[in-house]
Amino acid sequence: MKNSLTTALSAVLLLLAALPAMALDDRAASAQVNRWLQAHRQQIPLLRQFVQRLPKGADLHSHLTGAAYAETYLRLAAEHGLCVDSQTLAFVSPDGATCPSPSVSARQLPSGVYSAMVNQLSIRNVALSGSSGHDQFFATFSRFRLPANLPEASVALAAEVSNRAASQNILHLELMTTLQGSGVRELAGKLPWPQTPDFAASLAWLQANGLDAQVEAARNELDQFDQAYRATQRCGQPDAQPGCQISLRWQQQTSRTASPAQVFSQLAFAFALAHADGRVVGINLVAPEDDPVALRDYRLHMAMIGWLSRQMPDVNIALHAGELTQGLTPPETLRHHIADAVNVAGAKRIGHGVAIGYEDHAARTLATMHTRQVAVEVCLSSNDVILGVSGEQHPLPVYLAAGVPVVLASDDEGVSRIDLSHEYLRAAQTYRLSYPQLKQLSRNSLEYSFLPGDSLWRNLSAGKVLAVCRNDTPGAKALSPRCAHALGSSEKAQRQWQLEAAFRQFERDPLWAGR
Repeated sequence: MKNSLTTALSAVLLLLAALPAMALDDRAASAQVNRWLQAHRQQIPLLRQFVQRLPKGADLHSHLTGAAYAETYLRLAAEHGLCVDSQTLAFVSPDGATCPSPSVSARQLPSGVYSAMVNQLSIRNVALSGSSGHDQFFATFSRFRLPANLPEASVALAAEVSNRAASQNILHLELMTTLQGSGVRELAGKLPWPQTPDFAASLAWLQANGLDAQVEAARNELDQFDQAYRATQRCGQPDAQPGCQISLRWQQQTSRTASPAQVFSQLAFAFALAHADGRVVGINLVAPEDDPVALRDYRLHMAMIGWLSRQMPDVNIALHAGELTQGLTPPETLRHHIADAVNVAGAKRIGHGVAIGYEDHAARTLATMHTRQVAVEVCLSSNDVILGVSGEQHPLPVYLAAGVPVVLASDDEGVSRIDLSHEYLRAAQTYRLSYPQLKQLSRNSLEYSFLPGDSLWRNLSAGKVLAVCRNDTPGAKALSPRCAHALGSSEKAQRQWQLEAAFRQFERDPLWAGR
């Protein structure tokens, strides 16, 4: 295995060496930063400073509820008068003005109970939990459901996540969430589901029985969220919170562990919502991929998504696929998930993709992902905790060597008790990535985001920017009229230009600029 990893890494380094210098790069400054990185790679506190300050573009794989830290849920519970069962360590609702025995008020938790709750709501001290990392990780989502569903909890969670992102020099977030979950589930419960699925008939029934009303309700929910979020964050005010600088977008998620009628209804709603509202930039499937229902219906789910995509081809698709490994499930389940997500469902991004080495036609799938520029969202920490896959066993170098676009993502930073900077640190350490490689990963995160508009890059891998901006300097006070027009017509290009300006500033930091 070590030889295969070494070979893959060597291929990546040769590939990068062959690339032309980026037109917007200051090659001398970039080389100096890389020399500093190589000299200080083993000095972890300094390396952490480096990746903390590194401009990181976007976090494209993040679940809103899993991104919030346990302490935030405990604070919300205290503010809203919830209780905590001191024996089961579960949130419970009060009985009027009092907490039912043996629960205690979340406002007055003994330190031991508070600490135990943090463990319950995350993977902190998972070795002492009596559960596997996999089971503990996924169990947290049901445990913090009660405070997560409190009025305007989503605003508090999004504020925490966006402010943390801004502190790490992240420019864009795409957060997975569920809008109008109960309403869509109620509608799905009435959907006649034939023994032989008929997607067209099912969609027609949903449209005739309230799907559009659910979409309109979700859009109103987003309107209310936007208003409350901006007020909470003080956006537009002198004391605005840093998260206001973040472009925040949503992926509507569907649980893959529900019945076929429920999954199809939720997917149809997700597609309709993303088609109608630009704030929802894509759809996704969530829940453990190894769940028996998820495994049983996997190919059916891919067929659903592929069919809905043909009805609404403007909707972006990102899918959890290949979040599996040998021993977790039978070998047969490892052979096709990523390929089906790409070829049947038409995913533009693959979440995790850890099981690529076990797929029947891995080389073909990698080549297809390279040709179609289907990005893989790599979440190193959660892959380690959930699957026990890290280091030489992880396919990150394989994806890089195959020319598949790679982005680093946090997944559930609150549950994992990490941040995106930690993932960059882990990648740099484990795979000895250079500064140009880290820079490319950051650029990839915006290039393969679902932000609207044309890219700044005419060809990112070749380092070619839009011709109209070729002679402009990121961060300059004035732009040429044609470049200004191009950036003004594309939100994606605006963010990419902002990232390039941030890189120019970063590379002049005295800590590594040699000044």
